[in-house]
Amino acid sequence: MSVLSRRIIRPQPGIELGALQESLGFFVLRASRKLSHDWTSHWHEKQHRPLFYCAFALIGANPGISPANLARFLVLDKSRASDLIDTLESESSIIRQKNSTDHRRLGIYLTQEGMNRLASLVVEMKQEDERLHKLFNDDERRQFIAFLSRLSEAETAVEESMWPRV
Repeated sequence: MSVLSRRIIRPQPGIELGALQESLGFFVLRASRKLSHDWTSHWHEKQHRPLFYCAFALIGANPGISPANLARFLVLDKSRASDLIDTLESESSIIRQKNSTDHRRLGIYLTQEGMNRLASLVVEMKQEDERLHKLFNDDERRQFIAFLSRLSEAETAVEESMWPRV
């Protein structure tokens, strides 16, 4: 067994994982919480945290995204997504506009100020991601992203089958 394998199976000396030792969910949750903690520590003096960056990036890449789709992709309940959108809107980073063909539908768009803010956040987040990139070679990184995408897509498919279409 390699040193890396021992570290994964036994994250801290003296801590036995028991049933968690083979739990993919546990290791995904633990890694997610670790990344979230690291990001929050890095961003503690910044105006926004990683969730805002993710929202900015998704809105920038998907102009007109609906609030419901943004919430689903970020795995937020409707009230938390609404708070996030309200905050971004109050800062003049985004605007909500009715769809030009279906006035019942609302889309979210970056303002010019939001585009400028996203550009600076992308630079900062790329620097933050460099630390993670050093843990994997290019093939491992692509494979890891593919595995995580498969996991989130499978979970999303289950969730969507339980949610009514909006």
